[in-house]
Amino acid sequence: MFISLLLKGLLIGFLVSMPIGPIGVMVIQRTANRNFKSGFFSGLGVAFTDSNWAILAGFSVSYIITFLQTYQLYIQIIGAVLLIALGLNIFLSHPVTEWKKMRRKGTSPMEMFLTSVGISLSNPLPILTYIAIFASAHVVFDITNLWEPAFFVSGFFIGATLWWTTLAFTINQFRHKFNLRILWWFNKVSGSLIMLLVVATSIFVMVKGNPLL
Repeated sequence: MFISLLLKGLLIGFLVSMPIGPIGVMVIQRTANRNFKSGFFSGLGVAFTDSNWAILAGFSVSYIITFLQTYQLYIQIIGAVLLIALGLNIFLSHPVTEWKKMRRKGTSPMEMFLTSVGISLSNPLPILTYIAIFASAHVVFDITNLWEPAFFVSGFFIGATLWWTTLAFTINQFRHKFNLRILWWFNKVSGSLIMLLVVATSIFVMVKGNPLL
């Protein structure tokens, strides 16, 4: 039973991490501009945060869900502003500056991890998505039996980490074929894509939430 929970968590963690949103673009950009380690620890930060959201979703913590639903608009605005700032920062970044910074002080795994966690924490709304997914997969945590959620969330974290590792590894295989001009354009496209995704998502949410539009 515990093994099946571990495998179920692994599969769900892997699949829910696959859609490439703004944070996924950030992981790709960091890998392309720096190295595999930067992409891996950035992805690890996302997997860590998402696993914590999964814990809250699994227990269906009512007051947190109510809080998110009540202040959903404000949370989306804050998250959108932070993600647009991230996109703008990537858009304005220069590969030569990134390279010099890495040569001067190296790539700090903890820095990559913590900034990724911080950005992921700015958008706790995936909890609501996870609740829907868990409900359809018949995943419900019982506070009286913590072994079951422990195995499921461990599997979820492993699955999410596996996806980000695969993504960073794949991008890293092509990184050495990128010259500075390609990286410069890559940063422009990545930054623009993040901002475009945020704006498009915000418009979709507003239109969906307003029956008059």
